[in-house]
Amino acid sequence: MQKSQIIVLAGSVALCGLLYSFPKVLVSDKDKVLTGARTSEAAGAAAGEAHLANIPAEGAADLSRLRLGFAQSSDTGKKVKFADSLASTFRQFSQFDSAAYYTGVVALANPSPDNLLKAGDAYYDAFNFSSDAGQAGQMGEKARDYYQKVLARQPDQLDAKARMAMTYVTTDNPMQGISMLREILQQSPDNQTALLNLGLLSIRSGQYDKAIERFEQILQKDPAHEPARFYLGISYAEMGQPEKAKPVLQGIKENTTDPVMRSTAEEYLKNLK
Repeated sequence: MQKSQIIVLAGSVALCGLLYSFPKVLVSDKDKVLTGARTSEAAGAAAGEAHLANIPAEGAADLSRLRLGFAQSSDTGKKVKFADSLASTFRQFSQFDSAAYYTGVVALANPSPDNLLKAGDAYYDAFNFSSDAGQAGQMGEKARDYYQKVLARQPDQLDAKARMAMTYVTTDNPMQGISMLREILQQSPDNQTALLNLGLLSIRSGQYDKAIERFEQILQKDPAHEPARFYLGISYAEMGQPEKAKPVLQGIKENTTDPVMRSTAEEYLKNLK
């Protein structure tokens, strides 16, 4: 398996971000906020339309109904409910860019900490799962916007900082993200999000010995951390240590509920001698 494929798998095990605050918007201003969101509504609708062809008929029908309700509703409360349902449904069918768009609409209309968290995480998921470099860059930029608001008000939200750091890795300044992850570990040496992400970056650069150190450090504190164990097995395999890789990957194969992890573990086990 190529390193790029391995890194893509990180999306299936992405860690949760943290709640964060945002300036309050008065009820009387909600319609103004939604009006601003409508300037990009056409782009979001176009993405949703393109995705319908890849969704089963029943799901596509539900999405068409919800999108019609969203477009025609003049009531802010109802429009937000339609957007929330659209986001949930698109996520159900793994259409993460459209899910992020509609999650952002909800957050703009009602910027509670919970809604803003969902929007930031939604764009981070879209960044992780995008197969198009240009789109990934756009999704990463949106995610950074949210996480920067987190850190401006709550600088100790280290998981948010770690996730934001990963969005820099695919930019022209990847070292900025790596430096941020190292800063996190200086402040909190056992931060699992930073350790996992640095381990993944070590895999991508072929530094499997460093990756193993990161994953083992996570497992020392949290033996049940499945992503760390999964990538530890891969790192052992890539290091040419089948005697260490086999039991780890066999355990993943037998116990994980993640089909991507299971199939990857099976592939590696077939090739280990």
